[in-house]
Amino acid sequence: MSGDFALLRRFDPVGLRESAGRWRRLSVAAEESNGWHRHRVSGPLRGHWQGRDADSAFYTMESTEQKLEVVRVEAESVALVLDTVADRMDQARTNLSNALQRADEWNLPVADDGTVGLPPQTAPDRHDPDAREERQNQVVLRDQVQDRINASLAAAREASDQGARALGRLGAGILAQPRVFGAAAESAQDVQDVAKDLGLATPYIPENKDPKQSAEWWKSLTPEQQQSCITLHPEEIGRLDGLPATVRDQANRLVVEQQLDTLKAGNAKGSGITYEEWNQRQTNLHALKEALDKGDAADEQHQLFLLQVDASGDGKAVVSTGNPDTADHTAVLVPGTGTTMTSTSGQIDRIGRLQDSAERADPGSKVAVISWLGYDAPEISGSVLTPGRAEDGAEDMRRFTDGVRTAQGDHRSNLTVIGHSYGTTAVGAAAAGGQGLQADDIVAIASPGMDTDNAANLHINPDHFWAGTADDDNISLVTGATLGPDPTLGAFGGQTLGIDTHGHSGYWDPDSESLNNQGRIIAGRRPNTVDNHRDEPPAIVPGL
Repeated sequence: MSGDFALLRRFDPVGLRESAGRWRRLSVAAEESNGWHRHRVSGPLRGHWQGRDADSAFYTMESTEQKLEVVRVEAESVALVLDTVADRMDQARTNLSNALQRADEWNLPVADDGTVGLPPQTAPDRHDPDAREERQNQVVLRDQVQDRINASLAAAREASDQGARALGRLGAGILAQPRVFGAAAESAQDVQDVAKDLGLATPYIPENKDPKQSAEWWKSLTPEQQQSCITLHPEEIGRLDGLPATVRDQANRLVVEQQLDTLKAGNAKGSGITYEEWNQRQTNLHALKEALDKGDAADEQHQLFLLQVDASGDGKAVVSTGNPDTADHTAVLVPGTGTTMTSTSGQIDRIGRLQDSAERADPGSKVAVISWLGYDAPEISGSVLTPGRAEDGAEDMRRFTDGVRTAQGDHRSNLTVIGHSYGTTAVGAAAAGGQGLQADDIVAIASPGMDTDNAANLHINPDHFWAGTADDDNISLVTGATLGPDPTLGAFGGQTLGIDTHGHSGYWDPDSESLNNQGRIIAGRRPNTVDNHRDEPPAIVPGL
């Protein structure tokens, strides 16, 4: 006890906190190095290097990038341990100092080993009733001080033991083990185990209900606390609407890395999900990562940001080309029937073309276009004929666009929301409810119906609602049947959009009027319009 007592009296948390700061700087450096490697090395090479040698090299590069992610997480975990132990030890030292101050005030001697004694007593005092009563009071006070000293020492020992146990989990061996998969998954598990070793509850992170509340909470954190949250709790941070796009991208890319590595390294047995779901999640995440990797060579204005990821089921992914927080013009493209996470590459192609078109319409401006697969798009089945999937995702879409506005702060971008196919039904359900989508323009491309009967219901000036459908698009066979009237009809109250492409997926063909008009709307320009209003809704084909 004597050694612990002397050590705690002399304890200074500065050393531990400085060490924690150095580990945290290592974590940041690893993250920055990973980003530099992706954007300056592997990304540019993916654009033109192919073949067996390329495959081998990219495998090695991905391994290097994953190791940097592991270092990032492990180093931040070490910093958490050191800071936690420093705080607890410092509190124990403060409690000890307070106990010693009480001993001094009450004239109680404390030995070098922390034992509290009683003041000397003269012989006459031993026979004086008043002195005996005073002595009994001194005994009570001595016991109180001794209990405080003992509790301080116990707390210090516990903090030290917990820290040693937690640090024992974090070592370079995680990078040295000869294995193909599992390191990123292990680092994610280490975070949970370290928190358990330290007896730490999950820090407060708001639910994803109010983007403004989430943004205010984020701003209340120190830069160190923010970085710790991103690294140690990426899944919770990545889902929060209202946070900066750069923050969500950092967190969600780490989620993809860790979840994909977990799936590759393990198996479905005992996981609580079926083998089919296990394999589907792996397929979803692999397709998403592959699509994101292709964008690593892009310049700053065309960089990809992963704003949401959920690999369960068909998967949900929200990806932006360009930063919506700083863009002059922002668009949200909501895809329709049959879109899944495995479709991410195609969706990125579409938003890239929309971005290029808007940049041509307003040269010199910054444009961001977001693919929002934040709802469960219907399969080609009976669900495509009902508004259920659209209505289920309506609140999420409203919260997302509110989050876009919140993250922009005082910088208000021109915001356009574009729906394609059943995505127009989802846009209609979201725009008609609550406070709408806060959009400057809404565009309905190839709409089967928007779950509402008039543009005036969409919380937008009807002059800024646009609809268009190709003459030979088979969607016309079901438009107006079960999801609301055809929005290209004059009775809907909006405006029509010039369409010169063919079929259901040609609306983003390069150099087409269909694409150019969408780009002009995104850029805040008026499109070339055509009077394609039809006096009567199309005939309903029996059986559809």
